[in-house]
Amino acid sequence: MLDTLGARDLALGDGIPFHAEAWAQVERGERPEGDEVAEAFWHLARLEERNAERDRHGRFPAAESALDPLDPPLERLRARLGVEPPRWRGARFAVALTHDVDRPWRWTGRGIRNAAGRLRARALAGEGREALREARGLAAVPVHRLRGTDPNWRFGRIAEVEGARGSSSTHFVLAGHGHREDGFAPEVYDRLRSRLVETLLDAGAEIGLHGSYLSARDPLRLEAERDALQALAGPLAGQRYHFLRVDPHVNLAPLAGLGFGYDCTLGFADAPGFRAGVMQPFRPWSEELGAPLPLVEIPLALMDTTLAEPQYLGLSAAQAEARALGLLDLAAERGGGFALLWHTNRFDPPTAAGWDRLYARILDGVLERGGVCLTAGELAAEAAERLPA
Repeated sequence: MLDTLGARDLALGDGIPFHAEAWAQVERGERPEGDEVAEAFWHLARLEERNAERDRHGRFPAAESALDPLDPPLERLRARLGVEPPRWRGARFAVALTHDVDRPWRWTGRGIRNAAGRLRARALAGEGREALREARGLAAVPVHRLRGTDPNWRFGRIAEVEGARGSSSTHFVLAGHGHREDGFAPEVYDRLRSRLVETLLDAGAEIGLHGSYLSARDPLRLEAERDALQALAGPLAGQRYHFLRVDPHVNLAPLAGLGFGYDCTLGFADAPGFRAGVMQPFRPWSEELGAPLPLVEIPLALMDTTLAEPQYLGLSAAQAEARALGLLDLAAERGGGFALLWHTNRFDPPTAAGWDRLYARILDGVLERGGVCLTAGELAAEAAERLPA
């Protein structure tokens, strides 16, 4: 853990207090008391998640954590030890720009019916602004059909926004559908996948695997998805599990075995912040090995769904801006290297409800605060050179 902090000249018992009972508590999986190093390790190794209650998608929620996700204990320890946070490309902090491509095409037959249903429900509920937005989107369907376009196919626009700020991003692409949560039009995704990969590569984006809903518990399925996507995109450095279905004690180790260099899943779906108590890339701890995995984990600190969806924070884009920029203020103060996730269905100006503009303002906010934007693969590669294997 001290290596994770960059405190390689320090050791337990040598300038850092060692309390045997606290480490005995760690061995038992209990939260240690009276030893901030032991407690920091307990958070970093995610020992509180062992046998913990999870939500219906198998995720560990922030609401069940002992952490304050916006006050990471490893960063408090780093400051107390006088260890400077790493700089990424010379910048105070780095944000890996990432996108999950869950629905590359909105106006499938099922998509139109679902939108019509939402329009009716919002109208009956008296939600005039939301109903108008749904109506505006549906009214544009004939135009999209005539032009062969779609509001979710905004990859050129994403590249334009990022390129204007000197950066690119990582797109995590699904390569299999085995569950309804993977999407309601798998045949459309299958038909578009080759074109999608070509479009992203032409735009200079990095492509990663978006491990499907069931592959989070099935390494053989994940391997087949990796092989299918690599056949189109070439070697894949990293991945993110769909629906953030990561269990650090179960499905990170298989990623290293499949040759992935990094994962970018570890974050809370229900709150912004840092699930492992650290604001920098790190190597996840393996209880089985008694050592870190040969894998870089990029903390996922902020996701549009967390901010926007009613089952989480339910904020408008205008309300969410303060939360997003507050996280950047924290990074400017403490340093950091973490991921931002903005889904690709939030970049159509007529229907995005301002979330596309907020994304651009967040990127500007990174640069204004002395940070740098880069792909997840670029951040992981730089981290791998610093972190002991």
